[in-house]
Amino acid sequence: MKTELTIPFEKLIEELIMADMKHNQLIIGLRNVDLHSDDHFLGIYDLITELVGVSKSDGLDRLSEVYFQFMGHGEEYPITHLGEELRPLAKECYQVIVEIAKELKGGKDE
Repeated sequence: MKTELTIPFEKLIEELIMADMKHNQLIIGLRNVDLHSDDHFLGIYDLITELVGVSKSDGLDRLSEVYFQFMGHGEEYPITHLGEELRPLAKECYQVIVEIAKELKGGKDE
């Protein structure tokens, strides 16, 4: 079944990035109070790389490094119910990973 997106692609990716940042904030918070949280992986990064059209064969090292640097910056923001404070960081992350994805795919948009 094919479904039309009712949300722009860019906003969808930004929302996924924000959700991953919020999750990362919470995992870091759990670690800070000595609660084991290493196995709470959501797989959002894998979904995002698939959505931007980058596969393991394209070489994900640079994209991974940049993405997870942005995740680390999320802990500099307050933890709130909706995480709206993370939106500018998520937008910037989206823009950077899209540029990297274009480079990895040889500059061609799909």
